[in-house]
This record gives sequence, structure tokens and C-alpha cells, in this order.
Amino acid sequence: MTANTDTAPRRRFNRNLFLVWQGMAESKIGSVLYAIAIGIWVYDKTDSAAWMSMTTAISYFGNMLLQPLGGVLADRFNRRNLAAGSDAVCGVTMLLLGALALAGKMQVWQVLVVAAISSVCSAVLYPAMNALLPQLVEQNNLMRASALMQSTQSAIQMIGNAAGGFLVVIFGVPGIILFNGATFLFSSATEWFIQVPETPHGQKTEHRSFIRDFADEFAYLKQHPGLTGMMAAGAAVNLTCGGFTGIVYAWCLDKGMDIPQYGLFLGAESAAMLAATVLMALVPLPRRRRWHVLALANVGYNLLYIGAMLASGFRACTVLYTGFAFCNMVANTFMYPAVMEAVEPAYHGRILALFNAACVGTTAFSMVAYGLLGDAFGVMPVSLAGGVLTLIPAVLFVCNPTLRDLLTQE
Repeated sequence: MTANTDTAPRRRFNRNLFLVWQGMAESKIGSVLYAIAIGIWVYDKTDSAAWMSMTTAISYFGNMLLQPLGGVLADRFNRRNLAAGSDAVCGVTMLLLGALALAGKMQVWQVLVVAAISSVCSAVLYPAMNALLPQLVEQNNLMRASALMQSTQSAIQMIGNAAGGFLVVIFGVPGIILFNGATFLFSSATEWFIQVPETPHGQKTEHRSFIRDFADEFAYLKQHPGLTGMMAAGAAVNLTCGGFTGIVYAWCLDKGMDIPQYGLFLGAESAAMLAATVLMALVPLPRRRRWHVLALANVGYNLLYIGAMLASGFRACTVLYTGFAFCNMVANTFMYPAVMEAVEPAYHGRILALFNAACVGTTAFSMVAYGLLGDAFGVMPVSLAGGVLTLIPAVLFVCNPTLRDLLTQE
């Protein structure tokens, strides 16, 4: 059953939004633990930062290439079916990999294949979810609804990261992989109950070709150069510093941390992200203040990141990196709502997917570069250099006139 977007009530909290929220939460739990477990397993198996970063980067590359196509699907087909179907495929794939791990037959190439399949599923899932959100809530509540989603993910990330190292030791990598597959299947089962509003342009998409819809997203961006510049600057930030997430385990080891401390380090990062998103969700921020808050957070996260790279010891690194995570999340809270407001509803699926593809694609290239350079020169100097280089695109992003207008205009 579907509901027309022109007549269906759109509140900050409603049944459909709840189903989207809990579906995301369920699959996120397993994914957080899986990322920790598989990263540890690959690094222990290969003793290479490059291979460890590649297991994450391959999924990012897939998202970069496929999310623009996923955005077209999100604007043409039932978004509930796309989300539930992609989670189901991910669940089955993870269960198969878990069975191989349980039998002691899991290999690195199999992990890479699963990462590739997961990237295809993500390329379908996230455009559908991102395009659905602005149809479920009113525009003036969009930032708070987005913050709710992000705060939930941050809370799960915090708990999963903090406990991940301990859980890997207790249940082993096979147990974590099987649990991840089960959470995806459970998420898929609940998402079938979402009542999906019609796409904003109704039946017109039935008379347009898939290729035409795909090409239209680039034509739309050509007509909106300010939006293109905002997207390019945001992607450049990911290119210079996004690769750190692919080698963070190796970096923590070089800083003298053990596996439980590594989990606590990630948990502290997620706690800071949660605090930032809860703050942004609960505290109304006047539009005239939004750009100033973004600029302050941008300066803060750059300086704190560089400080964390220079620090030594578990406590100092964790405190500084936690501050970075808080400021970074405050800055990121403005990103998707700003893009949603700048884009016409009929293009939400395609443009948001293209924006996300640009961000994850540059992060993937960054991960590969961090891994290769980390093996050659050491992960600590490479991470510090990336933090210094991030200053340039970060300033360009904040000073983008389109972004500033969107954040300040009433």
C-alpha cells in the first residue's frame, strides 16, 4: 500500500519513520562489530595496512560507481522493496561467509568478494533511505530527523566499538560474522512493513528511460554550479583525511594500544559523535547562527585531529581524537539537510546518491593511498600529513557561498 506525498501527513515522528529508523539500527549493530572483527582478522592474516584498508576501500569503490545508479532506482521504484531486498541479500551473503569462517576455510579474497557484494547492496539501500527521509517529515523538522538517525547510528557505533574488541575475543570472528548476517535478515523482515510514499514526480518516470534519468542528474548539477562546488569541496575533505579510518587499527598498535584499548578508542570516538548529534537534535539553532557554528566546528576538528596525530599514549590520543570526532559530527550534521534543501524533491534520490558516491569514492581512494603509503613510510607520519592537507579543502567547503546561503537564509 502506498500513500501520496501530497496528502500523507509528514511529522517528525511517525510509523514509517520509526520503521526506517529501527531497520537502520538493527543492521548497524552487526555491521559495526563485523568491521572491527574483519579488520583485525585481515591485519593479523596479512600483517599489511594496505590489505586491511583494501577490505574497507573496495566497498567504498563500489558505492562510488553504483550509487548514482542506485539513486535512479530510488526515484523510479518502490524504496521499501529496494531497502528490504538489499538487506536480505547482505544477510544471506554474510551467513555464507560466516559458515566458511566457522569451518576455518575463510580466505582474504572471499572477504573482498563479500565486500563487493555488500557495496552493491549499499548502493541500492542508502539512496532509497536518503530519498525517503524528506518525504516522511516536514522540511522544518528535516535536520532534527536526520540528527535522530545519525545519533542512533553514533550510539550503536559507540557501544559496538567499545565492546567490539572484547566481543571478538569472546565469540571469535566467525560468531561476529554470523551475527551480522542475522541482523541484516531481521532488518529486511521489518522494512517490508514501511508504507512508501509515491515519488514526487508521480507517474512521469514510467515514460522516461533509465539512461535518461541517469543523465538528468548530471544535467541538473550543471545548472546548479554552487551545489556542484559544495559537493566537490566536501568530497575533497574525504580525499585528504578519510583514509585514516582504513588504517586506524594499525595506527593504534603503533601508538602502543592493545585490542581492548583499540575498541575503547573507537568507542570514545562514537560517544563524542553521539553527543554531537543529540545536541544538534535537541537544541534549536537559528539559521543566522548555523554558518558560524559550522565554521567553528570545522576549525576545531582540524586542529584536534592534527593534535591527536602528534600525541602519544592511549589517553592523550583518545581525548584529542574524541574532540575531533565531536566537532566533525557537528559539521557533518549540516551536510545532508543542506543538500536536501538545495535540491528539488524529484531529484532527491539521484543527487543525494551522487553526492554520497563522490564522498565515499574519494574516501576509497584515500584509504588505498593511506594503506600503501603507510606500508612504505609508516602509518603515523602519513596520517599526520593527511590532517595537514585537510585544512585546504575544509576551508573551501565552509566558505562555499551556496552552503552559506542555505544555512543563513530564513
